[in-house]
Amino acid sequence: MPIAPLDILVHASNILLLVAYSVRDILWLRWFAVAAALTNIPFFLLQETVLWPPVMWACVFTAINLAQIWRIYLQRRPVRLTGDEQRLYALGFDSIRPRDFLSLTMLGAWEDAPEGKRLLEAGKPAEEVCIAIDGTVAMSRGGENLGVLMPGQLVGVTMVLIGEPSPVDARFATRGRYIRWPVGRLRVFLDARPELRAAVLAHVKQDIARKLYGTKAGVAA
Repeated sequence: MPIAPLDILVHASNILLLVAYSVRDILWLRWFAVAAALTNIPFFLLQETVLWPPVMWACVFTAINLAQIWRIYLQRRPVRLTGDEQRLYALGFDSIRPRDFLSLTMLGAWEDAPEGKRLLEAGKPAEEVCIAIDGTVAMSRGGENLGVLMPGQLVGVTMVLIGEPSPVDARFATRGRYIRWPVGRLRVFLDARPELRAAVLAHVKQDIARKLYGTKAGVAA
């Protein structure tokens, strides 16, 4: 049976859809779906009576797939960290995917800290979680030195987890630089991202364990 020239477009479109449903990569699936829709459009336009409804829906599906293709390319583009972000990443966050880590740091704010800058005040709840990338943070209680937190260690997270006022003061013993996250915004952000939340909590547990072994009387900030 002879095949009409326009029918070739229909066969080609369905072959492209067959290939689209066979590939594993969602990006290639969407590209083949776009090609299938565009191949069908001339068939609908070249009929004796133009089939406008299929043309319209083919354009809609094409637009949706192209938008999703653009989103995938944005998600897959290389992650570029700043110097501060790279140093923080190397201080213990390398188990988190770089793109997730970047979104986490974008939620926080970077600040330079003079010597004596207070991060925790005894008797008051922790309103922020902080991590120094430069400088050391000294912990004390009633004037007694309890230990020093090194760059990369979390400040304030223990108080946030137990929901009680801080029993210690925490101040920069030297000039430094740190990132801080407001507790409320951080909770909302992580609750919306279960996988990232699990990765951050795993890091928190490791950090608390290091503090319990490395600080005087097992006091953790």
